[in-house]
Amino acid sequence: MNARNVAFAAAAAVAAGVVYVMVHERRRKVKKEQQRRAEQPIPKEMLIEILQEASVEAARFAEQIGAWVAKMQGEHGLTEENAHVLRQQRFESKLDEVINGIRQRKGASEKMMDLAFRQHMEDKDVQAALGTIRRQIAPTLSGRGGASGSGSQPTAPVRVPPSLTKDKLKEVMVFNAVQLEKELAPIRKELAEAKKSTPNVKINPQVIIDLQQKISDAVRARFGFSDEQVMAAVDKFGAKEDPGFKDVLARITNTLNNALST
Repeated sequence: MNARNVAFAAAAAVAAGVVYVMVHERRRKVKKEQQRRAEQPIPKEMLIEILQEASVEAARFAEQIGAWVAKMQGEHGLTEENAHVLRQQRFESKLDEVINGIRQRKGASEKMMDLAFRQHMEDKDVQAALGTIRRQIAPTLSGRGGASGSGSQPTAPVRVPPSLTKDKLKEVMVFNAVQLEKELAPIRKELAEAKKSTPNVKINPQVIIDLQQKISDAVRARFGFSDEQVMAAVDKFGAKEDPGFKDVLARITNTLNNALST
Protein backbone atom coordinates (compact mmCIF):
# COMPACT_ATOMS: atom_id res chain seq x y z
CA MET A 1 0.00 0.00 0.00
CA ASN A 2 1.54 3.33 -1.04
CA ALA A 3 1.60 6.44 1.08
CA ARG A 4 -1.43 7.91 -0.70
CA ASN A 5 -3.56 4.85 -0.02
CA VAL A 6 -2.43 4.81 3.56
CA ALA A 7 -3.43 8.44 3.91
CA PHE A 8 -6.88 7.76 2.41
CA ALA A 9 -7.37 4.76 4.68
CA ALA A 10 -6.38 6.78 7.71
CA ALA A 11 -8.69 9.62 6.68
CA ALA A 12 -11.56 7.18 6.18
CA ALA A 13 -10.95 5.65 9.58
CA VAL A 14 -10.93 9.07 11.20
CA ALA A 15 -14.12 10.03 9.36
CA ALA A 16 -15.81 6.82 10.46
CA GLY A 17 -14.68 7.45 14.00
CA VAL A 18 -16.02 10.99 13.91
CA VAL A 19 -19.37 9.79 12.56
CA TYR A 20 -19.56 7.11 15.25
CA VAL A 21 -18.82 9.64 17.98
CA MET A 22 -21.37 12.08 16.58
CA VAL A 23 -24.08 9.40 16.32
CA HIS A 24 -23.26 8.11 19.79
CA GLU A 25 -23.35 11.62 21.21
CA ARG A 26 -26.64 12.30 19.47
CA ARG A 27 -28.16 9.13 20.92
CA ARG A 28 -26.86 10.04 24.36
CA LYS A 29 -28.44 13.49 24.15
CA VAL A 30 -31.74 12.06 22.92
CA LYS A 31 -31.78 9.49 25.73
CA LYS A 32 -30.91 12.16 28.26
CA GLU A 33 -33.74 14.36 26.96
CA GLN A 34 -36.17 11.45 27.12
CA GLN A 35 -35.14 10.78 30.71
CA ARG A 36 -35.50 14.47 31.55
CA ARG A 37 -38.99 14.57 30.04
CA ALA A 38 -39.95 11.39 31.91
CA GLU A 39 -39.14 13.22 35.15
CA GLN A 40 -41.46 16.09 34.26
CA PRO A 41 -45.22 16.20 34.85
CA ILE A 42 -47.53 16.25 31.86
CA PRO A 43 -49.19 19.62 31.19
CA LYS A 44 -52.34 20.38 33.14
CA GLU A 45 -54.31 20.47 29.88
CA MET A 46 -53.30 16.91 29.04
CA LEU A 47 -54.15 15.73 32.54
CA ILE A 48 -57.65 17.22 32.20
CA GLU A 49 -58.07 15.66 28.74
CA ILE A 50 -57.21 12.23 30.17
CA LEU A 51 -59.68 12.65 33.03
CA GLN A 52 -62.43 13.90 30.71
CA GLU A 53 -61.98 10.98 28.32
CA ALA A 54 -61.95 8.59 31.29
CA SER A 55 -65.23 10.05 32.57
CA VAL A 56 -66.90 9.31 29.22
CA GLU A 57 -65.74 5.69 29.46
CA ALA A 58 -66.79 5.54 33.13
CA ALA A 59 -70.33 6.50 32.19
CA ARG A 60 -70.40 3.54 29.83
CA PHE A 61 -68.99 0.82 32.06
CA ALA A 62 -70.44 1.97 35.42
CA GLU A 63 -73.92 0.75 34.53
CA GLN A 64 -72.54 -2.53 33.18
CA ILE A 65 -70.70 -3.15 36.45
CA GLY A 66 -73.75 -2.29 38.53
CA ALA A 67 -75.93 -4.64 36.49
CA TRP A 68 -73.39 -7.46 36.70
CA VAL A 69 -73.01 -7.22 40.48
CA ALA A 70 -76.80 -6.99 40.91
CA LYS A 71 -77.07 -10.19 38.89
CA MET A 72 -74.41 -11.87 41.05
CA GLN A 73 -76.21 -10.73 44.19
CA GLY A 74 -79.55 -12.01 42.98
CA GLU A 75 -78.17 -15.29 41.72
CA HIS A 76 -75.94 -16.15 44.65
CA GLY A 77 -77.37 -14.17 47.56
CA LEU A 78 -74.22 -12.13 48.23
CA THR A 79 -74.39 -9.94 51.30
CA GLU A 80 -74.68 -6.22 50.59
CA GLU A 81 -71.21 -5.72 52.05
CA ASN A 82 -69.64 -8.25 49.69
CA ALA A 83 -71.62 -6.88 46.74
CA HIS A 84 -70.27 -3.43 47.59
CA VAL A 85 -66.71 -4.79 47.64
CA LEU A 86 -67.23 -6.35 44.21
CA ARG A 87 -68.66 -3.14 42.76
CA GLN A 88 -65.84 -1.00 44.14
CA GLN A 89 -63.06 -3.37 43.15
CA ARG A 90 -64.40 -3.88 39.65
CA PHE A 91 -64.92 -0.17 39.05
CA GLU A 92 -61.47 0.81 40.33
CA SER A 93 -59.81 -1.90 38.24
CA LYS A 94 -61.68 -0.87 35.09
CA LEU A 95 -61.04 2.83 35.66
CA ASP A 96 -57.31 2.21 36.10
CA GLU A 97 -57.30 0.18 32.89
CA VAL A 98 -59.09 2.94 30.98
CA ILE A 99 -56.88 5.76 32.31
CA ASN A 100 -53.71 3.80 31.57
CA GLY A 101 -54.88 3.18 28.01
CA ILE A 102 -55.66 6.86 27.41
CA ARG A 103 -52.37 7.91 29.04
CA GLN A 104 -50.34 5.56 26.86
CA ARG A 105 -52.06 6.79 23.69
CA LYS A 106 -50.98 10.29 24.62
CA GLY A 107 -47.38 9.19 25.24
CA ALA A 108 -47.40 9.94 28.97
CA SER A 109 -45.81 7.65 31.52
CA GLU A 110 -47.49 6.75 34.80
CA LYS A 111 -44.86 8.77 36.67
CA MET A 112 -45.49 11.84 34.51
CA MET A 113 -49.20 11.64 35.26
CA ASP A 114 -48.61 11.11 38.98
CA LEU A 115 -46.38 14.18 39.08
CA ALA A 116 -49.06 16.20 37.31
CA PHE A 117 -51.67 15.07 39.84
CA ARG A 118 -49.50 16.21 42.71
CA GLN A 119 -48.80 19.54 41.05
CA HIS A 120 -52.40 20.32 40.07
CA MET A 121 -54.38 18.45 42.71
CA GLU A 122 -55.99 21.64 44.03
CA ASP A 123 -56.61 23.19 40.62
CA LYS A 124 -60.31 23.91 40.09
CA ASP A 125 -60.32 22.56 36.52
CA VAL A 126 -58.70 19.30 37.59
CA GLN A 127 -61.12 19.02 40.51
CA ALA A 128 -64.03 19.56 38.13
CA ALA A 129 -62.80 16.73 35.89
CA LEU A 130 -62.40 14.46 38.92
CA GLY A 131 -65.87 15.45 40.09
CA THR A 132 -67.36 14.19 36.84
CA ILE A 133 -65.78 10.78 37.41
CA ARG A 134 -66.99 10.75 41.02
CA ARG A 135 -70.53 11.28 39.78
CA GLN A 136 -70.12 8.18 37.62
CA ILE A 137 -68.78 6.21 40.59
CA ALA A 138 -71.46 7.17 43.10
CA PRO A 139 -74.46 5.25 41.71
CA THR A 140 -72.37 2.16 41.05
CA LEU A 141 -70.85 2.02 44.53
CA SER A 142 -74.20 2.70 46.17
CA GLY A 143 -75.79 -0.18 44.30
CA ARG A 144 -77.98 2.04 42.13
CA GLY A 145 -76.04 1.48 38.92
CA GLY A 146 -77.82 -1.63 37.73
CA ALA A 147 -79.71 -2.26 34.57
CA SER A 148 -82.77 -0.50 35.88
CA GLY A 149 -80.85 2.68 36.76
CA SER A 150 -81.62 6.01 35.19
CA GLY A 151 -80.75 6.27 31.52
CA SER A 152 -80.83 2.53 30.89
CA GLN A 153 -82.90 1.11 28.10
CA PRO A 154 -85.46 -1.62 28.78
CA THR A 155 -84.36 -5.02 27.52
CA ALA A 156 -86.49 -7.76 26.03
CA PRO A 157 -87.26 -10.65 28.40
CA VAL A 158 -85.04 -13.70 28.00
CA ARG A 159 -86.88 -16.79 26.81
CA VAL A 160 -86.31 -19.98 28.78
CA PRO A 161 -85.61 -22.80 26.28
CA PRO A 162 -87.91 -25.86 26.56
CA SER A 163 -84.94 -28.06 27.43
CA LEU A 164 -84.26 -25.97 30.55
CA THR A 165 -86.77 -27.72 32.78
CA LYS A 166 -86.99 -27.39 36.53
CA ASP A 167 -85.00 -30.59 37.02
CA LYS A 168 -82.39 -29.47 34.51
CA LEU A 169 -82.11 -26.12 36.30
CA LYS A 170 -81.34 -27.90 39.55
CA GLU A 171 -78.69 -29.97 37.76
CA VAL A 172 -77.14 -26.75 36.46
CA MET A 173 -77.16 -25.19 39.92
CA VAL A 174 -75.52 -28.25 41.48
CA PHE A 175 -72.87 -28.18 38.74
CA ASN A 176 -72.34 -24.48 39.50
CA ALA A 177 -71.88 -25.20 43.21
CA VAL A 178 -69.44 -28.07 42.62
CA GLN A 179 -67.34 -26.04 40.18
CA LEU A 180 -67.26 -23.06 42.51
CA GLU A 181 -66.00 -25.17 45.42
CA LYS A 182 -63.47 -26.93 43.19
CA GLU A 183 -62.06 -23.71 41.74
CA LEU A 184 -61.97 -21.87 45.06
CA ALA A 185 -60.20 -24.67 46.97
CA PRO A 186 -56.64 -23.93 45.71
CA ILE A 187 -57.26 -20.19 45.93
CA ARG A 188 -58.29 -20.44 49.57
CA LYS A 189 -55.31 -22.71 50.29
CA GLU A 190 -52.97 -20.14 48.76
CA LEU A 191 -54.69 -17.42 50.78
CA ALA A 192 -54.20 -19.37 54.01
CA GLU A 193 -50.47 -19.56 53.29
CA ALA A 194 -50.33 -15.84 52.53
CA LYS A 195 -52.08 -15.00 55.80
CA LYS A 196 -49.15 -16.48 57.73
CA SER A 197 -47.04 -13.50 56.70
CA THR A 198 -49.82 -10.99 55.92
CA PRO A 199 -52.77 -11.63 58.28
CA ASN A 200 -55.08 -9.03 56.69
CA VAL A 201 -54.75 -10.26 53.09
CA LYS A 202 -58.05 -11.15 51.37
CA ILE A 203 -59.15 -12.63 48.07
CA ASN A 204 -59.21 -10.00 45.36
CA PRO A 205 -62.87 -9.71 44.30
CA GLN A 206 -61.66 -9.63 40.71
CA VAL A 207 -60.71 -13.30 41.21
CA ILE A 208 -64.34 -14.07 42.04
CA ILE A 209 -65.51 -12.14 38.97
CA ASP A 210 -63.15 -14.03 36.67
CA LEU A 211 -64.03 -17.33 38.34
CA GLN A 212 -67.75 -16.80 37.88
CA GLN A 213 -67.20 -16.06 34.20
CA LYS A 214 -65.19 -19.27 33.90
CA ILE A 215 -68.03 -21.27 35.50
CA SER A 216 -70.60 -19.57 33.27
CA ASP A 217 -68.56 -20.60 30.24
CA ALA A 218 -68.42 -24.17 31.61
CA VAL A 219 -72.21 -24.21 32.06
CA ARG A 220 -72.70 -23.04 28.49
CA ALA A 221 -70.24 -25.66 27.18
CA ARG A 222 -71.83 -28.52 29.12
CA PHE A 223 -75.52 -27.63 29.07
CA GLY A 224 -75.81 -25.05 26.29
CA PHE A 225 -77.47 -22.40 28.51
CA SER A 226 -76.37 -18.80 28.95
CA ASP A 227 -76.28 -16.96 32.28
CA GLU A 228 -79.32 -14.97 31.23
CA GLN A 229 -81.30 -18.12 30.43
CA VAL A 230 -80.39 -19.72 33.76
CA MET A 231 -81.47 -16.61 35.66
CA ALA A 232 -84.71 -16.43 33.68
CA ALA A 233 -85.37 -20.07 34.65
CA VAL A 234 -84.68 -19.26 38.31
CA ASP A 235 -87.42 -16.62 38.09
CA LYS A 236 -89.77 -18.80 36.06
CA PHE A 237 -89.65 -21.71 38.49
CA GLY A 238 -89.43 -19.56 41.63
CA ALA A 239 -86.23 -21.34 42.64
CA LYS A 240 -85.32 -18.81 45.32
CA GLU A 241 -88.47 -19.68 47.27
CA ASP A 242 -88.65 -23.37 46.30
CA PRO A 243 -87.57 -25.72 49.15
CA GLY A 244 -86.18 -28.10 46.51
CA PHE A 245 -83.48 -25.52 45.63
CA LYS A 246 -82.81 -24.37 49.19
CA ASP A 247 -79.77 -26.58 49.82
CA VAL A 248 -77.96 -25.91 46.55
CA LEU A 249 -78.57 -22.15 46.69
CA ALA A 250 -77.35 -22.05 50.31
CA ARG A 251 -74.29 -24.05 49.25
CA ILE A 252 -73.39 -21.51 46.55
CA THR A 253 -74.14 -18.52 48.77
CA ASN A 254 -72.08 -19.80 51.69
CA THR A 255 -69.14 -20.65 49.43
CA LEU A 256 -69.04 -17.17 47.93
CA ASN A 257 -69.63 -15.28 51.17
CA ASN A 258 -67.01 -17.34 53.02
CA ALA A 259 -64.50 -16.72 50.25
CA LEU A 260 -65.05 -12.96 50.25
CA SER A 261 -64.97 -12.65 54.04
CA THR A 262 -62.01 -14.97 54.64
